[in-house]
Amino acid sequence: MSESQADTILIVDDDPDVVFAVTAMLESSGFQVIAANTGLEALEKVRLDKPDLILLDLMIEGHDTGFQVAKALKGDPATRHIPIIMVSAVQQRTGFGFQQDRDGHWMKTDAFMEKPYEPKTVLAKIKELLSSTPAER
Repeated sequence: MSESQADTILIVDDDPDVVFAVTAMLESSGFQVIAANTGLEALEKVRLDKPDLILLDLMIEGHDTGFQVAKALKGDPATRHIPIIMVSAVQQRTGFGFQQDRDGHWMKTDAFMEKPYEPKTVLAKIKELLSSTPAER
């Protein structure tokens, strides 16, 4: 990405308060932000807007869960390079037929963060992932 263009972050969450708060935090840190409320909308935004990183809520309303979105994106050669940070208020890290390892590799995503998260923590993880290559994640 060029020096003059901000990295674009896609927030996928069905809670408008979360989207508002995270958007404000990321925009104040110099990122461009787009948002989606459902998994289907997220897949469409990825195709159209080509974000540099995705903050993806595990528990999205409807039939299209965060897990399904992550699986679709990481299974597609055109989008598998986009870092995904899975976020969830679910404290238990097992269930749904998958689990997270101690290094944060969870459901083929690049990181996992529990909600609520500290702004400094999520910003540090975003910057780390944006500066790394897929092989380094």
